[in-house]
Amino acid sequence: MFTAIFQNHYGYLATLVLIALLLGGAAWWIFRRLGNPHAGWWAGLVATITGVLGVTFMGSGRASGQCVINHDFTQPFQATQGLWNLAMTVPLGLFALLASRRPLPALVGVVALPLAIEFTQAEVSGLGRVCDSSDAQMNILGGLVGLAVAAFVIARRTPLDWRAGTKASLIASAVLLALGAGVARPMLTFSHVDGTGLSAADSGQVRAVEQVVEEAFGDRYALGRVQDQPCVGAPCRNVVFVLLSRDKRHPKAFSNGTLSWPDKKHLNVLLKDSDRPSVMGYPVPGAKAPSNEREAYGIAQSYMRERYPWGADAVEHKTYPVGGKAELGWMTSWRWVHNDVLMPRMLDVQVDRTGHVSQVDVTLGPKRLTLDKAKLSAEQAEKAARAAMIARLGPRGEGIEDDLRGDAFTLKAVERKGIWRPEWLVNLSIGAPVPDPDPDASQTTELWRVDAVTGQVYDSADVAVKAD
Repeated sequence: MFTAIFQNHYGYLATLVLIALLLGGAAWWIFRRLGNPHAGWWAGLVATITGVLGVTFMGSGRASGQCVINHDFTQPFQATQGLWNLAMTVPLGLFALLASRRPLPALVGVVALPLAIEFTQAEVSGLGRVCDSSDAQMNILGGLVGLAVAAFVIARRTPLDWRAGTKASLIASAVLLALGAGVARPMLTFSHVDGTGLSAADSGQVRAVEQVVEEAFGDRYALGRVQDQPCVGAPCRNVVFVLLSRDKRHPKAFSNGTLSWPDKKHLNVLLKDSDRPSVMGYPVPGAKAPSNEREAYGIAQSYMRERYPWGADAVEHKTYPVGGKAELGWMTSWRWVHNDVLMPRMLDVQVDRTGHVSQVDVTLGPKRLTLDKAKLSAEQAEKAARAAMIARLGPRGEGIEDDLRGDAFTLKAVERKGIWRPEWLVNLSIGAPVPDPDPDASQTTELWRVDAVTGQVYDSADVAVKAD
């Protein structure tokens, strides 16, 4: 579980612990020099704040300007991430009160810090992650638990001074409320959902996963945990699951997969995510280690014919390396095109350097559709997508017009509210252009969509965006 949460960033975490200890030690020395009798608690508070900020902003990216509001207040208590968020800030509330001995200022602090963190994640590029009300909820509750424990400990020895810092706390609260309502709220876009984390899958979801796994791999893997997960910031759900090795010599080996729900149209299984040897790769009968794209395609084709024979009538296919020097192998993509429009049906099979299948991505859908004729050209779609992103960014988008680049690389049939329409797929990126980008292989850009008939723009989370 630790590996899954912190994504093997052990070096980063070790450095963070060292920095927290150094800053905590510096705080202890300063407050000790000032004659403060609670220097040790101040050291703990500084170290805790350092750790919370360091873990929160680990592995962050570009700001989105969006926040997810979860209306299911009980859901975070059922998710591992929610419980971690709660536990992480218990020491924050504990040390805040033990150090300051002022309940009201400590209360303002443990409430304001999580809210400030979520706002920063939404607005500051380089520190951007998902801004989620559930995270703030659990962080605040954790801080309150810590405050309650500290208050109990202190009250057993001496009465708490509830009036200490009252004026400063009221002023700080008023300022924060004014900033939140007048500055922060207008800068954010809110997405309202019912649940944002993992919960136990029902029997129907488990059966669906069993069926697609058997179709893809037979009985090679055992099915582990199966959970339901709403998409954050998008109107969809996925069933996430774990595949386990049946080889008793490798009891800890596992792989991850997702199945869209309830349509069951999209399956992705990542059996291996590195170039290290693993028992989780799926062996194709008669396959040997490939040394080039042609040999990798032959293995992928054999797998396709065995497991997904409908892929044989694809209009086109291509094989490309995964990694700069194909260190992760090669991906083969099968596509269906009708009247120059990419159809929904897709199949992607990744073959690693050992000749094993390391990833399978299946999208079900029609192979042929009759669609309205596209009215927007690729250039017009790029212009619409750029304008929509700049409008979405608001003040954060000032000065990026010259650096924001769009590449409308294909028309694809997309179903919305039961109607199929042609939409331009537009890769949006900020910075210098990459020579000869491969839309299928590159993951460095955001994929936006533009309705080729109406001009409506949809962002990378498939949410409609309006340009000012």
